[in-house]
Amino acid sequence: MFEGVSYDQTMMRRHHSLLLFNLIRDAQQISRVDLAKITQMSGTSVGKIVKDLIDRGLVVETGQSSGKVGRKPTLLQINPKGAYVVGVDVDVNRLALGIVDLNGKIISKLEKPMNLKQNPESVLDDMVQSINELLDSFHEKEKNIIGVGVCIPGLVSWPDGNIAMIPQFQWKDVKVRELLESKLNRTVYVDNNVKTALLAEYLFGSVKGMKHIVSIHVGSGLGSAVIENGDILRGVSNALGEIGHTIMDPKGQLCDCGRFGCLQTFICSTALEKQAGRSISDIIAAARNQDPGALKLLERAGEYLAIAVSNVICLYNPESILLVGSMIEQYPELFRIVENHLAQYSWEPLCRSFDLRLAQFGSESGIIGGTALVLNEQLKPPLNKYNPLEDHIMTPLES
Repeated sequence: MFEGVSYDQTMMRRHHSLLLFNLIRDAQQISRVDLAKITQMSGTSVGKIVKDLIDRGLVVETGQSSGKVGRKPTLLQINPKGAYVVGVDVDVNRLALGIVDLNGKIISKLEKPMNLKQNPESVLDDMVQSINELLDSFHEKEKNIIGVGVCIPGLVSWPDGNIAMIPQFQWKDVKVRELLESKLNRTVYVDNNVKTALLAEYLFGSVKGMKHIVSIHVGSGLGSAVIENGDILRGVSNALGEIGHTIMDPKGQLCDCGRFGCLQTFICSTALEKQAGRSISDIIAAARNQDPGALKLLERAGEYLAIAVSNVICLYNPESILLVGSMIEQYPELFRIVENHLAQYSWEPLCRSFDLRLAQFGSESGIIGGTALVLNEQLKPPLNKYNPLEDHIMTPLES
């Protein structure tokens, strides 16, 4: 495509194309003039890139700006149907997947039960079959599918997408990304579901535009994720944020990880189910019928969640803490319980330094999170490796 053009020139072209694409996307509506001012590129260069993005169907013109004297500049915005991502959410009981546009809207969706009694390879074969089934039924299947994003609980290495451990699945050392890419012949990213849920809210949801965010995910397990200046913090083995396995009481309940007294044994749904001898749905229903035992169990979960929030405040000093996950969706009263206990447990100098929020996407956060994972990786200029979207939006600049 770039015969006679140096590698550095090619990378610069890709960088500027992605840069303008991101600016248009972040601004929602912006003019060519403002793009030139922000980037300090020439109007001619901006015009060439924008024209190419429009020709490729990724950007559209959307009327003119108001309130200015003289000729009003034409506004640009992303065409959400210019490209699509397959988002895949793998949970204990079900597989949910969807085709998602560039605005984070689910266009087509498929959900199936999971059979975790199969070996991991069989589960992944079922996933491949489901992805192909979804793509075959997609009415715009000839459009550009730029990648597949898989979110899954457990410890996932990054960026190779290997599962080190998922206690709930009894999986160890599974090369998920490698297996899926070989079977699908598509770009695949795999990450922990806590991180992808935060990415979904950061790109499309309740914390869009913020720079310092922590999410706490409460479901069958407990975890957290951190975004700092737009980047997911990962640690040396992508395990940063595994607060569920911090020890609260070494003489406490047995955790799925094999140790005693992990924080998640006080909060997550699987731990509460073991302690109560009934499903989390039954526990919540009983609490709403004022059953003392169920109320006590959920009140204690909320109190320990408030302790987790107060510890996160001291560790990361975020501007916002996001509560996400199936437990929050099923029992939103947990949010109120946490708020009630925060004054007791928060360190006073930081107790007003953040706000506590609920996630926007709920049960669809996995599908949208898988999508956000792909977009977050493929929309980062400058890029130094091939990805489908990069070629899709790349255009020559004036010399």
